[in-house]
Amino acid sequence: MRIAKIPEAEKIMQKALKKALKNASSKHGVERERIMLLTFYKEIRSRLSRAIKSVPRIESLDMFKKELIDTLIGVRELKRVLAHFNKSLKIISRLKREYIYRLSRVKSEKEARKLTNEFLGRASSVIKKLKRSIELFNGYVVKLKEMPDIKPLPTLLIAGCPNVGKTTLLNKITGSKAKIASYAFTTTRLNLGYATSDAKEVQVIDTPGLLDRKIEEMNNVERKAIIALKHLANAIAFVLDPTESSYMIDAQKGLLTYIKRKFDMPIIVVISKVDIASDEQITLARKIVEELGLEWVLNNNPELKAKLVEFCLR
Repeated sequence: MRIAKIPEAEKIMQKALKKALKNASSKHGVERERIMLLTFYKEIRSRLSRAIKSVPRIESLDMFKKELIDTLIGVRELKRVLAHFNKSLKIISRLKREYIYRLSRVKSEKEARKLTNEFLGRASSVIKKLKRSIELFNGYVVKLKEMPDIKPLPTLLIAGCPNVGKTTLLNKITGSKAKIASYAFTTTRLNLGYATSDAKEVQVIDTPGLLDRKIEEMNNVERKAIIALKHLANAIAFVLDPTESSYMIDAQKGLLTYIKRKFDMPIIVVISKVDIASDEQITLARKIVEELGLEWVLNNNPELKAKLVEFCLR
């Protein structure tokens, strides 16, 4: 989402006043004050209107974006901030009309300047009250930039427990350079890439790690993965770590069983870390997958990318 931050309230007023002084510098008398007032108003309106219009109407978004926004920041909270901006704009617009009318009734520059100063003071007071809403909005902007640019392509979702090798798999089959580290929940956002095989392309999304627990017990990081699974996936590549260096195999089996039951879509299991896993660990992982009636592939298979692309396109 292309949403820009808003300057702090004090900076908005400073920039508006600076432009107002500049635009009115060649004018005199009542006309100078009128230009000052209108320019100040237009600058404030421009700043706030741009922010309001940059946020798409929540009602027009698809369910994936709606749910992700609600998880990231809360739809109600976002609407409350935007409503505060709109209300403030209406107040300042009303003040502008009132003072433009009053300026049209005065003759002396002294009276006009007094009215302009009154307007600037009252309008600035409205802007100062936006301080907290601006801070919240700018925080929302940072979080909304996490929204992935989803394309209308067949989509393979990479899922699994934290630190099992999901991001490594994404990087391997798409050439992406997503962050990898040796601790849980490295992935806190949805990482995106594209895998091509025999001129066939699929969208690949690396989701945050999941734990084997109920949705209502999940944190916001985990819920991002669930939302993506619900709304974006055509197929799932579940990454299973047989070494148990991340999570015990029973916990991973529990999560895989839950995903198989919860989401009605094709699932292929990618057995990871086979370079450090023992033969016994790999055999146990294969047995678990086969008992669940699922396909599997080792992550060191030279045809890994082609297999996953074909699986997603079935």
